[in-house]
Amino acid sequence: MTMSQKENSPKKRYTIRDIAEMAGVSRSTVSLALNDSDKINAKTKQKVLEIIERVGYRPSAIARSLVRQKAGVICVILPQLGHVVSDFYFSESLSGILDVVTAHGYHLVLEMATTEFKSRKKALTLYRQRVMDGVLCVGNLTTDTYLIELAEAGCPVVLVNSTLGNLPHVIGANVQAAYRAVTHLASLGHTRIGHIRGSEFVTTAIHRTEGYLRAVEDLGLEKSDDLLAQGYFDRESGYMATKWLLSHSKRPTAIYSVNDMMAIGAMDAIKEAGLRIPDDIALFGGDDILLAQYVQPPLSTIR
Repeated sequence: MTMSQKENSPKKRYTIRDIAEMAGVSRSTVSLALNDSDKINAKTKQKVLEIIERVGYRPSAIARSLVRQKAGVICVILPQLGHVVSDFYFSESLSGILDVVTAHGYHLVLEMATTEFKSRKKALTLYRQRVMDGVLCVGNLTTDTYLIELAEAGCPVVLVNSTLGNLPHVIGANVQAAYRAVTHLASLGHTRIGHIRGSEFVTTAIHRTEGYLRAVEDLGLEKSDDLLAQGYFDRESGYMATKWLLSHSKRPTAIYSVNDMMAIGAMDAIKEAGLRIPDDIALFGGDDILLAQYVQPPLSTIR
């Protein structure tokens, strides 16, 4: 086979060794050309790049990251929730992350923390293969110890609005925010304030419920198991939790939800019961998502 035939073969998948042979240079020289290094002269670099362009050679992401010592990729790990990206909290979080990552010249990949993802240590594999440079975890559980193992392997890990061991994290003042919300409702004359809490394995839910309980204690408000409803951060669970709260003979006069989506579900249940917000029952959300200002009436929430 002539050089021309070899280069034009449609079935050939070229390797860096092939490119080096065609150009009459070493494989390390091809790598330097690919990475636009000034360690080789311009004529050699141009020759190598012309061959690469002509045959359609595409180096693997792993191979290039080994040379550069970085992949230029940040992995965002999201919780295993149905339609998670359509959830306002996660979509707004991703929008902000993408803006910053792109501005710094990085790319973004998304992974979902499924049982298989965790058990097969996929994040650790991606890091060791140098497919990614670090992890941002949005909405992890307090039981996600695989993230600690990942950090111990040297992968930079940052938690968003969560905590786990000694891992670096960025988190809001959730206890204080919940305390303020309940205090505001109490200032309006409410003494029987219901609460829609979230998962016991999610830091924000734990902290916001703690803030609610502190405020109830400090302000001398009514305490009752009938005022504590379980939700799971989505609209449907907020709806069901509120129906349960309203089913008691002595219903709450106000409700504080740990997040806005459950509060919007609570609105549905309140309206269905023929009650008016805030005339018959007050409602307060927890994370100021964009949708909160468009529901009727606009949702009171923590910014």
